[in-house]
Amino acid sequence: MRPTPAATPEPSARDLFEILVREHGDALLASIHAIAGPLHADDIFQDTVLVAWRRLEDYDRTRPFGPWLRGIARMVALEYAARQKRVRIASPEVMAAVERDLHAFERWTGSAADAAMGFRERLAALDDCIARLPAPYAEAVQSVYRDSHTIAHLATASDESKESIKKRIQRARAMLAECLSAKGAFA
Repeated sequence: MRPTPAATPEPSARDLFEILVREHGDALLASIHAIAGPLHADDIFQDTVLVAWRRLEDYDRTRPFGPWLRGIARMVALEYAARQKRVRIASPEVMAAVERDLHAFERWTGSAADAAMGFRERLAALDDCIARLPAPYAEAVQSVYRDSHTIAHLATASDESKESIKKRIQRARAMLAECLSAKGAFA
């Protein structure tokens, strides 16, 4: 006589939430990096997960989880920027472009993990292109876009005019666009 298999317990809401966050975590982090930069990404990520957990009852199960989670991240990032004076948040246009890109990847691949992989590959390509820039250009990009310094701050620190810093950033962006295009990172 064979023993009857024990019924497997239904996963709890917490278990399901953890699975969904794990599945969408890389895409969420990539989105936060694009919106707020890497400096505060971990804090915004953690706050986003906490808010999502508290608002889980508001989630409409007929809709995709990833865009809902990233929408919360946008709001958390904006609130974080309002509290922290030095945090610069991407424009609404950039936020919308990031969301469209992630959503298109998810539709195309059917997976947030694949979407995040696309972003990781693009970020790796961007890092490689930044490393290939001449030192003054790479330093300007690092200071403005990753360290969230203003052009005025960089001009004061380097004892140069704001216009020369703006021009350096403009040239660096052109070189990065050319490098990324050659790598096929952006169409």
